[in-house]
Amino acid sequence: MCKEILVICPERPDWGLVSKAAELAACFQGEVHVLAFRKESAREAFSYGADRADVLFLGEDFMDDSILARWLRGKICGEWRTGIILAPATIRMRGMMPMLANMLEAGLTADCTELALDGDGRLLQTRPAFGNSLLACIQSIGARQMATVRPGIYRGRKYDKAEGIIRENRLEDTDDRIRQISFEKLSEECSLWQADLILAGGAGIGSKEGFSWLARVAERLGAALGATRMAVNLGYAPYRCQVGQTGIAVHPEIYIAAGISGAVQHLAGIMGAEKIIAVNKDAHAPIFDYADYGMVADWREVMEEMEEILTKGGYPG
Repeated sequence: MCKEILVICPERPDWGLVSKAAELAACFQGEVHVLAFRKESAREAFSYGADRADVLFLGEDFMDDSILARWLRGKICGEWRTGIILAPATIRMRGMMPMLANMLEAGLTADCTELALDGDGRLLQTRPAFGNSLLACIQSIGARQMATVRPGIYRGRKYDKAEGIIRENRLEDTDDRIRQISFEKLSEECSLWQADLILAGGAGIGSKEGFSWLARVAERLGAALGATRMAVNLGYAPYRCQVGQTGIAVHPEIYIAAGISGAVQHLAGIMGAEKIIAVNKDAHAPIFDYADYGMVADWREVMEEMEEILTKGGYPG
């Protein structure tokens, strides 16, 4: 029986994943152990359900994730009692977790959209399969089970827990063959998976220029800009805006869907929204079956009206 769930929290932690781990651990009286890369993240982890925390300080130019995997293997096979290892499916974790799985001779399910436990306390991992046409439920065999989970798939839940003891660790990259020359953000735009308000467009927007207009309205609203997979494939919007089963799962307070028909792959990514507002010319579009509010209208007319209201000082605040 698993005694501990380890949640790896990279530079931008997924607190929803920590909360989900706490929910799973409660089923077998286990503990949630968080490994963070920043001390402030380790402190905050307790309020999201962590029972204990380690912080690992990486060197400023740290690049070799195989060294990180070897360090983790030593801890997991040594002093830690880890049975389940979870991490958000970020770029770094997508690279490091397979290395760690190989070292531990453990099964790894990537890009999960749901986690649960069976009657024996073993992890059930759900992810899209066969070109996203169905969902596969996977169970690993062996002493340890591993999974990466799409960031933002779960909403963070606050627990009334006092801050515990944080153990500090330091790891320096000793491989001189790889060095980070620079690192910079591609965009300062509002992060989709943390946004409370999202304005998203689909193929119905019709052009890249249409999305530029949508982006301006989103900025004035203080909203993040989202897009469907089809809109991204058509070149209307960048991939970082993609919401859905093959993009980012979101859970905003309000999700405004403009020109989005409501394909099942997109709906899978927005089911965490508290309110969905749909705008579509087609009164029979599937999105209306899931929307809390719907407008059968041309998205351009609605955006024009929104801009007029914003110009007069309405909406934000």
